[in-house]
Amino acid sequence: MSVLGVHGIGNRRYFTKAGNDLALANRAIGADWLRWIGQGGAKHAPARPPLEALPVVYYADCLDQDIPMGTADVESLGPLGRELFVTWAEEFGRASLGEQWADQISQNGAHKWVVRKPAEALVKHFGEQVRDLLARASDALACYFDPLDTCRREKARQRVADALRERRPRVVLAHSLGSVVTYEVLCADPDLGEGIDLLVTLGSPLGVPGVVFDRLDPAPGVKGVAGVKGIRPPRVKRWVNIADVGDPVALPPGRLGERFEGLDENITVSLNVLNPHGVKNYLMCRELADVLGRHLD
Repeated sequence: MSVLGVHGIGNRRYFTKAGNDLALANRAIGADWLRWIGQGGAKHAPARPPLEALPVVYYADCLDQDIPMGTADVESLGPLGRELFVTWAEEFGRASLGEQWADQISQNGAHKWVVRKPAEALVKHFGEQVRDLLARASDALACYFDPLDTCRREKARQRVADALRERRPRVVLAHSLGSVVTYEVLCADPDLGEGIDLLVTLGSPLGVPGVVFDRLDPAPGVKGVAGVKGIRPPRVKRWVNIADVGDPVALPPGRLGERFEGLDENITVSLNVLNPHGVKNYLMCRELADVLGRHLD
């Protein structure tokens, strides 16, 4: 059975290490994903034959980000990145601490470009790692959603669309920002969903209000009891979401189904306190092995 991966944030290093050779970057990230999912399968489903190949769509080279690679300096974020960072901090804090969080990051009417107080509050309550992760995620999404330079979004989407059209996978694994690109591509061209038995989103920010959900294209348009909702991509037979309970990117925790009609299964896991968003942990987890087992056996 053919499986296709779509990577998330923080993967520019593959392109750099490959000397800006796209083919080499593709092979390198595909080898890592295949090894990690193989290790998870060997541990949790030893009787199942391992995957022979796991190609991963590489698109990080399409995004020119403001934060230098290897850093997470919120002050380096551009205007849109700052706005996303502050909004994300608001949503993450509210999900973790309730409405009292609003007082922690209140800036007395200051513009959302002012990132200092939200950044300090994140460090105080959740540590530097959460601040840095949200900074990198905000930077990547600002590049992707930038209304002044739509070609980056178009290039990333085209890269994913070309791979779906060429490989016709039966299973798609999309992590982080990759779940956003994949979702938009499948909704924009329903024919690309033909033959996909299973879409698995890992650590997905699709449901984050004010950051991703309201910026999706095509825009969500299903009227629900709680307002406008998204849909399962057309012609995709089954959609499963897996999110670490501590993953600050995958908000709101355990509640993606409230934002999307047709999400067949929403699985909450607890994988790694130190790196709750890392794709390695998601690919190696028992829950993904179980989900794949139903489709690969």
